[in-house]
Amino acid sequence: MTEMVISYQQGNVSFEAVSGHICLYVYDYPRRIRRWNQDLCSDFFEYFYPRIKRMADSFVYSGYPFETYLNSTLRNQMKTFMRKREQKELKETLFCQMCASGSHGDESSFYKIYDNFNYEVRKKAPAYYGKLGQPRTRRRLFFLALTDPDRLDDAAIERLSETTGFSVEYIIESCLAVKEKIQWKRDEVQHLREKKNGYYFQLLVLQNDIMTEPDPDKRAWLSERLMRVRGHIDHLSRKIQIKTCCLVSHHELAQVLGLKKGTVDSGIFYMKRRNPRHSFRSSSVDRQFLHSLQR
Repeated sequence: MTEMVISYQQGNVSFEAVSGHICLYVYDYPRRIRRWNQDLCSDFFEYFYPRIKRMADSFVYSGYPFETYLNSTLRNQMKTFMRKREQKELKETLFCQMCASGSHGDESSFYKIYDNFNYEVRKKAPAYYGKLGQPRTRRRLFFLALTDPDRLDDAAIERLSETTGFSVEYIIESCLAVKEKIQWKRDEVQHLREKKNGYYFQLLVLQNDIMTEPDPDKRAWLSERLMRVRGHIDHLSRKIQIKTCCLVSHHELAQVLGLKKGTVDSGIFYMKRRNPRHSFRSSSVDRQFLHSLQR
């Protein structure tokens, strides 16, 4: 079907030739997916038919076939179709009851009200992931707070305890454990920096020895050693750049809390999705410390 749609867009085949295959697919889709009867399939086909030409015109091939685009659209339109069908049935039921009870005035006003009446069927909304009353969401908020423990002062810890339900002692204990891991990262970056400075000092000594060495063989040996020292410096520079973020990783946070890494990953992911503008950055202390090490 994808080749036929592309050929239609290029002008090689007519829309009637393409629409025949699409119409058969659309008509049979609800029966295959939802086991709808023929009457319901016919009504849905009549509802969906005006969209077929627009879909064929707007389709852009990006590695996925036209059937994928059509299936996703059909699933969404089936939900909309059933919702509107329920609204229509409820509308007719209500006005039949009004007609039987004689609560309307004259017949003309009754049909005028019926034509302008728009009753939307509102189903109970599913529980949202971001609802703060759920224990799962409170735990996710706790994960998010522990990603930057430097910002958790006494007042923030008390508010976090009231919001999440975790005790103040448990939050403080978790914060201290996370801060220990962050401090270990800072110490590791400092050690890498000192090691890099040592190699840089060796580099300066070797450059001076090469310039003052008259023996060509020894000068070649010093040059080879100089290349190895430069390789060590480049390797340490890359490691320091990788460790520029001193915040705790998800794996380390899972170790502190005694949970699986996937639980922490999914919890922080949903909190980020709830607030897309939130960015996870290190505190000002971490940034100043790391910038001073990279100078």
